Amino acid sequence: MMRRASPADAEDIAKIYNQAMKVGVFATPQVTPVTREERLAWLGDHQDPFPAFVCESGDGKVIAWCSLSKFSARPEYTGIAEISRYVDEKFREHGLGKLMLAHLIEAAESFGLRALVSRAIDRNVGSIRGSTHFGFHQVALLHESSRIRGEWFNEVWLWKKLV
Repeated sequence: MMRRASPADAEDIAKIYNQAMKVGVFATPQVTPVTREERLAWLGDHQDPFPAFVCESGDGKVIAWCSLSKFSARPEYTGIAEISRYVDEKFREHGLGKLMLAHLIEAAESFGLRALVSRAIDRNVGSIRGSTHFGFHQVALLHESSRIRGEWFNEVWLWKKLV
């Protein structure tokens, strides 16, 4: 079940995000774990039209989260959101990423956003494939733009026009 994230979810959101930093996962270039307090502040920034959501298992446990984030503070980019989605390592490969991406697209359309951007390390083939399945198109490849544990990685930028 998808629902809006609340401050009570901050610890679970941090835990899932920190799993994405494990060696070999390539889901984020960040390598410094986040805290519950940092995620509380982050949640405070995720108000309409840029909300965060969690996905719960049947027993109410948070097993994934996703968000629409402001793409830029510059007014020229109004109406563009960057998407993020992360799944607890115990629940990966069950279609939750696609479920969340469909939910984010629907939410973005309901808020009248005009486009979505997704960024992924080029080794994160699953994320890239999932985005292209929903009509995202690669618009940029930033060579050696992310340094992770002393090694440079390419970053793929994907774009989906909504209106």
